[in-house]
Amino acid sequence: MNRSIARPDATEPAPGEPGSPLGDASAGRLVPITPVEQARRVQALEEALQEFDSMPDNDPPGAWDEAMRDLDAHRPHRRLFEGIV
Repeated sequence: MNRSIARPDATEPAPGEPGSPLGDASAGRLVPITPVEQARRVQALEEALQEFDSMPDNDPPGAWDEAMRDLDAHRPHRRLFEGIV
């Protein structure tokens, strides 16, 4: 399903969304970020990874093997996990 949210000015990021690192696409240059912005992004990434690390690993035995088999069943022309499970 393709959902899009119409915004009055789609060229500007919505509040809370990061801006495009590409800046002016016609110039073909990356927009540099400040060291403060880089530190903020690193901190946000570290917090997200710590949150993932604190989540319990309580999947039932064999859940990942079943998921890999199921994925391969839907991709017979290009298996990802053949020989692993």
